Amino acid sequence: MNKDLLLLGVGGAGVTMARGVTRAFATPMNVHAADTDAASGGEGDIPFTLIGGSRLAGRGSGGQPAEARAAFEDDPGILDSVFDGIRTCVVLAALGGGTGGGATGGILKRLHARGVSTLLFATLPFSFEGADRERAAKSEAATLAREADVSVFLPFDDLVTGIDNMSDALRQAHDVVSSGVTLLWRLLEKPGYLRLDPERLHSAIVGAGRARFAAASASGDDRVNTVLASLAASPLLARTNGATPVRTILTGVLAGDDLRLSEVAAVASGLSAAFGPGAKLEIGTVNDEQTFSGRLAVCVLLFEESPAVPTQPASRTTASRSPLAVHDRFCKTDKTIWEGEDLDIPTYLRRNLTLER
Repeated sequence: MNKDLLLLGVGGAGVTMARGVTRAFATPMNVHAADTDAASGGEGDIPFTLIGGSRLAGRGSGGQPAEARAAFEDDPGILDSVFDGIRTCVVLAALGGGTGGGATGGILKRLHARGVSTLLFATLPFSFEGADRERAAKSEAATLAREADVSVFLPFDDLVTGIDNMSDALRQAHDVVSSGVTLLWRLLEKPGYLRLDPERLHSAIVGAGRARFAAASASGDDRVNTVLASLAASPLLARTNGATPVRTILTGVLAGDDLRLSEVAAVASGLSAAFGPGAKLEIGTVNDEQTFSGRLAVCVLLFEESPAVPTQPASRTTASRSPLAVHDRFCKTDKTIWEGEDLDIPTYLRRNLTLER
């Protein structure tokens, strides 16, 4: 069990998904749950922290993000002992109301202040749940995207297929997220010949921004093409109107002892062709005969290009000169470009950050 890597479920749905990962993983892992509802920790199968006990008395936030936010702010250090020694934290939450939408932002800030890189997986409500809940989720997502190093938002509508029963649909949605995160966890905890360990993940996600995530598996002679077709058709990986081109494709290939080099190559070339011919490809493998005998599973994180930084208005400190005109002083030199970013432009401008005075 890697002590540098933590899985954290926040809120009722986040705890449910974290619990699903631990059950599917089946071996000890570094996991924790946090909620304003004491019932979320009732099963006792994973370590649990009650948020806002003095304010909410363990009854939950009543679907009110503001209550959950205030509850965490009452004692922002409540999870500090859990975060000791952690390098990377994978956070699971649901948005649209309650503890997931209210407390996750504060938790991400706390992790960031301690130098922990964060990968957020957050679900978004079904479209039929109403405009108010949808607006709340979008607002929360915009805030959390600024706090997390990498944020992956997963609409429930895209997680569920062919199920009409509400309870079954929710269960399937949580299971899809849990199974995908389990594959990612196996990749990090049990790297094979091509290593994609927690330290590589840490380096890949620091400040990376928005991402899309999906997983697929198949058996049989044509399992590579089946998996690639499933991923290409996945609405979770589809480029939306607001999406930018893919910068990096982080890929895990999990299989038994029958994994062939030609299959890994076919997965790599197929994903590059489908999602970003010019994107950087990071690939890792897991060889686990007991779990994946005869089966091939692939999980994918697509990191989007950072959006262009708008030109800032002139200020008293910059006179009439645009801060993006930095190359005026180096007109006879080439720009310093690294992975698509112009390093001659200060980081706070490239990432559109506001400096506190």
